Amino acid sequence: MNAPKKLNNVNYLIKLVLVAGLGGFLLRWATGQNITVSQYVEAIAKTPIYVIIAIEILDKLSDKMDYEFLGFAYGSKFGLNKVLMSLIIAGIGFVAVLYFMTGTITMTVGAYNTGVLLAAATYALYIVAPETGDDELIFFLWLAATIATSGQYLGVAFSLPIAKLTMLLLS
Repeated sequence: MNAPKKLNNVNYLIKLVLVAGLGGFLLRWATGQNITVSQYVEAIAKTPIYVIIAIEILDKLSDKMDYEFLGFAYGSKFGLNKVLMSLIIAGIGFVAVLYFMTGTITMTVGAYNTGVLLAAATYALYIVAPETGDDELIFFLWLAATIATSGQYLGVAFSLPIAKLTMLLLS
């Protein structure tokens, strides 16, 4: 029988400090923007369900790295550590959310709706946050936002991006 995997407390603390610091920076930035709670809730509710599922999977992958070694995925052999891999996974999630919610990726922050940026950043912080892989918190947040908007954006949330995926594969 294998011994249970042990949580790496150093990685846990590093991730905790990173999420708190980046979250604080994000909230400080958001206070200077002209955003309402309504815009944020709308952005959460409009998030496609396949993006929510992908975020939950990325979060589980990121948290799993705190417990065990996945070999080729990361390690000192490749010069990457577990916290850096979590940040890379979160960055990929952030960019993917922006793309699937806006249909484009630009390098100017002003080109995006502030609610969408805040939602994408929330998802990225969730991926990096330690010990969130056991619970589907973003899914529950999406459900709450859907209820708060009376299901107004369910058509958007459940639409499959056939055209977007086709264009992405062809380019």
